Amino acid sequence: MTVGFLGPCGLNLPHTHPRATEINFSVDGTLRAGFFQENGATFIMTELKPNQATVFPQGAIHFEQNIGCKPAKFVAAFNHEDPGVLTIANSFIGQLPADIVQASLGGELSAEEFEQLKSAIPANVALGVEECLIRCGLKKKPEPKKYDADDAEYRK
Repeated sequence: MTVGFLGPCGLNLPHTHPRATEINFSVDGTLRAGFFQENGATFIMTELKPNQATVFPQGAIHFEQNIGCKPAKFVAAFNHEDPGVLTIANSFIGQLPADIVQASLGGELSAEEFEQLKSAIPANVALGVEECLIRCGLKKKPEPKKYDADDAEYRK
């Protein structure tokens, strides 16, 4: 069991627990939660108000986002003492070989674009979607500078 804290608009990045089903209970704040379990499965999304819960099946890719402008707390319980966790973007982009990721994305990603994408992936927990940030008066970190072969900064 774990207690999670999400700041305003905070997003617990899409992840999976390979060894456990999770029940997630919203203590305070409203969470937007969603999951899908396998290729071709229907994506399920719900809004959890305080004192409501949802279940994420073992292995399902899922996320939780605080859609409020105040911090939110949730409790996650698992049916295994070691549920494991695999954060999707960090693992796919950050741990697989670059050529495998590039081929998986259609082969059109240059080495520079791959590195730029890799450096843009936030650590967990991240700021959430633009609508929430605007509503709560929050700012995202600046976008990483786009690669430009003619830019003198990149040729140093």
